[in-house]
Amino acid sequence: MAVGDRTEKRLGGPTQLGTTTTTIGTVPASRNWVIKQIIICNTDTVDRTVTLSVGTAATAANRLMSQLPLGANDIMVFDTALVLTAAETLQGLSDAGSVVNVTLVGWEKEV
Repeated sequence: MAVGDRTEKRLGGPTQLGTTTTTIGTVPASRNWVIKQIIICNTDTVDRTVTLSVGTAATAANRLMSQLPLGANDIMVFDTALVLTAAETLQGLSDAGSVVNVTLVGWEKEV
């Protein structure tokens, strides 16, 4: 891959969220990510909540979504153009462990 080239790919996941912060994806050195879709799947038979953070720390100031309700056995596709730079992460948690899966798709670009 040459500098400036971009590759469409799965950037992270599927990753099962825990009840504490779980890293879904981390941008490698010398790369940028453009996350085009965040796919969230609740595999449980009851409603769950999802919290996602972007940046270098999973703090309230970095929240992308906070306690978003997701119905039982439901899926949400979040269309975005979220740009992350080297070493930044997308992290998340759910109100129950091992029942909510998150997958990231988009572009990786060498910088």
